[in-house]
Amino acid sequence: MKMIFIMVDGFGVPPEGWSNSIYSKYCDKKFIRLFKEYSIPVDACLGVQGLPQSATGQCALFTGINAAERLGRHVQGFPSPSIVSIIRERNIFSTLTAAGKKVSFANAYVMKTLEKLKNSGMMSVTSVMTEHALGQVLMRDDLADGKAVFQNITREGLAADYGFSEISPSLAAEHLAAISDKNDFTLFEYFMTDRAGHKRNAVMLKKYLGELSEFVVRLSEINNDEKLLVLTSDHGNCEDDSSGVHTLNPVPLMIYGDHKVTGVKSILDIYDWIVSEICG
Repeated sequence: MKMIFIMVDGFGVPPEGWSNSIYSKYCDKKFIRLFKEYSIPVDACLGVQGLPQSATGQCALFTGINAAERLGRHVQGFPSPSIVSIIRERNIFSTLTAAGKKVSFANAYVMKTLEKLKNSGMMSVTSVMTEHALGQVLMRDDLADGKAVFQNITREGLAADYGFSEISPSLAAEHLAAISDKNDFTLFEYFMTDRAGHKRNAVMLKKYLGELSEFVVRLSEINNDEKLLVLTSDHGNCEDDSSGVHTLNPVPLMIYGDHKVTGVKSILDIYDWIVSEICG
């Protein structure tokens, strides 16, 4: 079974229900229906006090290892040296490639190369595991050929310095679907939701949730029976526009395709679930 896996930063389950949430305000009805019908809530707190954060949350997602528990705290932003060691010890890319599966991190690196990111100390969890397991990332030429997707989906902001015109979220979805046709596991990371949530900016939330909505709906429309479309998050944030900080809410695990998930209670369980689905 092939899989498109979308990691949306700061995207929690709304306590008031999907139909009465900020998502219903800014997202397509088809998007809301996907989560009402095909998602389950999973814990993102990892058994550690405090608000969940990106570095430890994404480490849990992509390694199945509870770095927050090991360290006794949640770690925000970029992974610390201890978390980097955990990612190099085991991650979803290295596990799947060792099993003979083809994987892709579909995000295009346009502004900085992987080497420049490494030297700047701004390596995300996904960058660390891509460097460790794959050795290279997709670049500007891949984006120009429609063989990569920019992190904000539409390529907004790339025209002046890089010559890329904006595209629709639907076209970006078609590019991601085409990438996934050639891979067993295709990962795309979207973090504009977390940025908008921190700013408590209604204009940003409307824009980025709306674009994500169109992107995901189009992926669901062109999905086939041989592929699962999966979306989850590292922690909550944008579902609550009253505080500007992360939340303790569970995150959704949305799985669209011929499948019913069992045994996934926490983001820690998602790594093993991915491996079992793809490797059989």
